[in-house]
Amino acid sequence: MNKKSIIFIVIAIILVVVGFSSKNTSQQTDVISKAVYVEDGKVLPENEGKIVIVPGKLEAVTPLVDEITGVELPGVIAKRTVERYEKVQNSDEEDGIYYTLEWKNTALGNDNEFNDIVSSVLIAETKLGEFTIDKNALHHVAVGKPFTDFSSQAVHQRGYTIHPTTSVTYISKMDFMPAGNEDFNHTMQYNGRRIYYMDYENMPRISYVTQREESGEYTFIGKQQNGKIMYDKDLGMQAAFDGLQNPDQLAERVESGGMTGAIVAWVIAAFFVLLAVLGMKKKEN
Repeated sequence: MNKKSIIFIVIAIILVVVGFSSKNTSQQTDVISKAVYVEDGKVLPENEGKIVIVPGKLEAVTPLVDEITGVELPGVIAKRTVERYEKVQNSDEEDGIYYTLEWKNTALGNDNEFNDIVSSVLIAETKLGEFTIDKNALHHVAVGKPFTDFSSQAVHQRGYTIHPTTSVTYISKMDFMPAGNEDFNHTMQYNGRRIYYMDYENMPRISYVTQREESGEYTFIGKQQNGKIMYDKDLGMQAAFDGLQNPDQLAERVESGGMTGAIVAWVIAAFFVLLAVLGMKKKEN
């Protein structure tokens, strides 16, 4: 048995174990069955310290605004992605070393006036009925809807320009935003003037995705504490679920999700086993 086949079999075994782990949702359904169902969103003293299930519509106490750019976003959670036009060293056999400028999603920029603009999750103070939602619980609200509805006036007041593309809308303090990889030393004509790509090194562009569920209707499960729904990692489950769910529906959804995850893991495991078998046959030949 060759080394690659051994690695593939090990990966397959791990995936099988992960599959059985995903399928085993008994702990989560047990938590759901013992939780207090608070259908009306009321904070009751007798539920203090208990696990509660609360359905309802999320409401931002104040609008969700990116303090850096001034962009107002819908919903209660969004993700700001910052990419920088970075200098990258390349090489090939004929030309030797050369440099290009490429958009990179880096954690921190180089020292310049835009150094504090970084990718981040933005969360508003949020209510669900009478409850305030713990920010750690709000992290479980899925984001993924590209934001395009920028207010031109608000963006321009902060010195930004809107740059729509076919899939993403960016804002940037560049009046011209390069579309992709360019040679560091190249230039081009733009609006009657010569553009030097090197002048855009380390400049950022910013985009946003907002929460996927436009209705704002969710079901939260967590510990009631001082008027809040707190995320409790010991429950072994996520805190937020799309839509309004009663305990029976929530348990059914958890079980269905666990089975789906198990099937996906087992299918991928079978694929790695196949790769291992093909690798062994190739070595024999």
